[in-house]
Order: sequence, then C-alpha cells, then structure tokens
Amino acid sequence: MLKLFKNFNIYNNKLNLKYYTTKIQQPQQQQKQPEQQEEINQHIINQIKPRIDFQFIKDNENKIKDNIIKRKSTVEIDKLIKNYEEYRIIKKELDSFRAKRNEIASKMKTMMKGEDNKQERLELVEQGKQIKEDLILLEEKHDRYFNEITSEALKIPNNTHPSVPIGAESNATIIKMVGDKPNYLKPGEPIKDHLELGESLGIIKSASKTTGHKYYYFTREGAMLEMALSFWAFSKLTYQYGFESVITPDLIHPNLAEACGFHARSDADQLFWIKDRDLCLSATSEIPLAGMYSNEEPLQSNQLPIKMVGYSHCFRPEAGRGLQNKGIYRVHQFSKVEMFIISTPNQSNAILDELLKIQIELFSELGLHFRVLDMPSEDLGAPAYRKYDIEVWIPSKQEYGEISSASNCTDYQSKRLNIKYQPTKEEFQKQQQQQQQQQEQQQPENYKIIPSPSDYSLLFTHTLNGTACAIPRLILAILENNQQSDGSVLIPKVLQPFMNNQKVILPLK
Repeated sequence: MLKLFKNFNIYNNKLNLKYYTTKIQQPQQQQKQPEQQEEINQHIINQIKPRIDFQFIKDNENKIKDNIIKRKSTVEIDKLIKNYEEYRIIKKELDSFRAKRNEIASKMKTMMKGEDNKQERLELVEQGKQIKEDLILLEEKHDRYFNEITSEALKIPNNTHPSVPIGAESNATIIKMVGDKPNYLKPGEPIKDHLELGESLGIIKSASKTTGHKYYYFTREGAMLEMALSFWAFSKLTYQYGFESVITPDLIHPNLAEACGFHARSDADQLFWIKDRDLCLSATSEIPLAGMYSNEEPLQSNQLPIKMVGYSHCFRPEAGRGLQNKGIYRVHQFSKVEMFIISTPNQSNAILDELLKIQIELFSELGLHFRVLDMPSEDLGAPAYRKYDIEVWIPSKQEYGEISSASNCTDYQSKRLNIKYQPTKEEFQKQQQQQQQQQEQQQPENYKIIPSPSDYSLLFTHTLNGTACAIPRLILAILENNQQSDGSVLIPKVLQPFMNNQKVILPLK
C-alpha cells in the first residue's frame, strides 16, 4: 500500500497545473518554495482575465444601465465609467513616460564616452533615475485602476431573455404544475416537519457540537437515502441520458468562481475561503466542471454539446434563519448532483428545455408534487440569460420551496473562461444574423463587453447548468410528503433497489 501511495505521488508530481487547482504540499515544501507557489498562483490569475472593451461600455451606458436596473444588480456603472476615464489619462501619461525612458536609453547608447559629453551623460542619467521612480508610481496606479475597472466590468450581468418576467421573485410565472399533494394522513391529523420525523426515525442529527449551526448528520436510513438519491440520479443521467460522469474537486481557485458569476472577492457571503491559501471551497460542481475546459484549445463543432454530470460537496456561507429556512432546507454543506453543458449558441435554447424535461422526470419519479417557474429578472443572478426553478410542496409549511434550477448562461461564462469552438460556415453566419436581430430589437448588446475572439473563424460557446439532485432538500421533501399515520415514511419506489428493497422507514420506537 505504501509503495502504491509513493507511485501515485510520483505520477501526480509529473502532472501540469492545467486546471484551476493546486497540489496539496507538505508544510516543509511550502516553506522551501514560496516564490514558486506565488508564481503558479499568479499564472492562474493571469490566465483567467479576459479582454474587456471599456469603450463599448461607455458608448452603450444607458442600455447596459437599463439591464442592470432590471436585474437589480449592484454594479456601479457611473463609477466604472468615471474610473475608466481616469484610467485613460493615467495610461496616456504612463505611455509618455515610457517613451521618454526609451528615448533617454537610445541617446545613452549612441553617445560616445569622453570628457566632451560627460556633463550631458550625467544629466541623462539623472533624468533616467527620475523617470524610473515616476514610472514605478505610475505603473502601480495604472494597475490599481485597471484591476478595479476590470473587476467591476466583469460583474455586469448577462443579457435578459425577452420573455423573462420583470421584477422580484414574486413575479415568477408558473408554467407547469406536476403531481398531487399527498393525502397519506387522516383528516385533522397533525403534520410533522422533517426535523420531528428525522428525530423520531433516528435519521437526522444536529452537528452543532462538532461543526456549528446549520450542519447536520444523516444516520441510518437518512445516510442510505443520501447515497440512494445520489447514485440513482448520477447513474440515470450517465446511462440513460449519456452524460459524462465526473467527481469534482471541493477546492477551487476564486478567479474561476468569479468567471462563473460568483463574486468571490467582493462578496464574502458567497464562498468559504481557505486560510493562507488563494483557494476556496466550491459552492457547486458547476464551477470546477466549467474549469475543465477553460483556456483549452478551441473545440470542434462536432464535439458539441458536451454534457457532464458532476457529483460534489457544496459549501455555502449564506444560511438564513427563521421558519422559512428551518432545519436542512438551507445549510452550509450538502451533496449535489449537477448537470453542466457546453454547447453552440444555436443549441442552447433547446438544451435548456431538455434540462427542464429531465428535472421534471426525476422529481416525478420520486412521486413529488411540484411547480415549474419561469424566474423573473431580479432572481437571475449575474450569469443567467433565462432560468427555470422547480419548487416542491412542503406540507409542514403549506407552501412551496425551491429544489432545483436550470439556467442558460449563453456566452457569459465562456467569455470569462475562454471556452471557444470552431463553427461551421453555416453556424457562423447564423450567429451573425442573431446578433444583427438583437441590435434591431434594441436588446442590450452585453456580448460585446468582452469582444469576440481575435480569430474571426472562432466563436465562444454557450454554457448551461441544472440541478439534478440537491440531497438535503429532496430528503426533506420525501420525509414530509411520504409520512404515514403510524409515524413511518414511505421510501420512493425508484430508490428502494438502492436500499436493499426496503419500502418504509420505521420509527425507532
């Protein structure tokens, strides 16, 4: 076993740092090679910075601002444009000083050594020293402004689909109701919530003593339910729908998260950070799945769509309190099966419908009652062009609660991750026509904030994501909807083969 572990380490050390993860090193190695680690981290940071057309933002300020307001984004477009103007002045001054430096260096090279021009040489040396000092200050100021306007520009949200309802979450449109509300209990019989059921069945325990608020244990059939749900959804998507199965890393680089639309550096509530490391815990497998194809060679049209299903632990700092978020509905850590797709622009709308169809089938097979919502503009976040949510009936609350979402992010993520493909001639022409239609319909042209690839034969891909199985919320829904008068809970038929054909979870007493 020791030999096998040693061989694994030898092989692992030969791997290039191709994706946005870093190798775990021993403490003594970290002390010996801090400069090397910093160089690797800086390489990752530089890789993921896209080129931004700030002049386009300035020229289309009103259109972009309208979309920002529509989506209730926090981007300060006025401040961004003001800082961009300051940046242009600084850059012009910096270019001027660099030209002077080069001019002095050129004169020094052509000047002959000797007493005749000694004074002139000394003057040039002094001028060079002063310009060098000025350049250091100017370059620092230039980089500070550039990083600030780049960071703010990357937060500008995606375009909004014309059919998306405008406004807050309450404006969501119900587009489908599926299944019936449960009727296992007798009329007037009290409904237990999932925590009461979890305690009486002995399958949910608080982990507040070991980890803190909003952490939990699944035990006995609770643990088996997690395993059954995970493998059922994972295997169904792999074998029935042809998704490529992936187990993703839990640690990610924050720049990768930001490229996917999570504001890792500016919003501490979105991600958990690792102390003394430029790494954070992944909020969803969508992020490392996207990273697999970042900065790679352009894909070929016939390779798309690429459909992946990821299984991962998810870590979220935000966890609301109150009855709405009671128990395991909103927690800091959970397991999730996630669908992630890279497609051509012409494929993405149909694929979003396909993702929604898969989700409806999954939750229908679990015997749940739920509704499908077309989510409004303020609930889309930064990356989504359009998003559907599915909300399940929660008997103890007598209301619906979200269990999944499916989003078309168009080229928002791919432009930030540099995921390109080689289209056919017909695909390229069709994409140009669609962009022309957007201009004619006066839709915000946010796709030009990050310009098209310099190689005009290439296009950015589209990316989509959809929840297949968010474990705690599905366990909550199964417990509450399948509770019986005797205190037991029915196990959904599709999960029974993964639980030794057990049909019911009985109370401890």
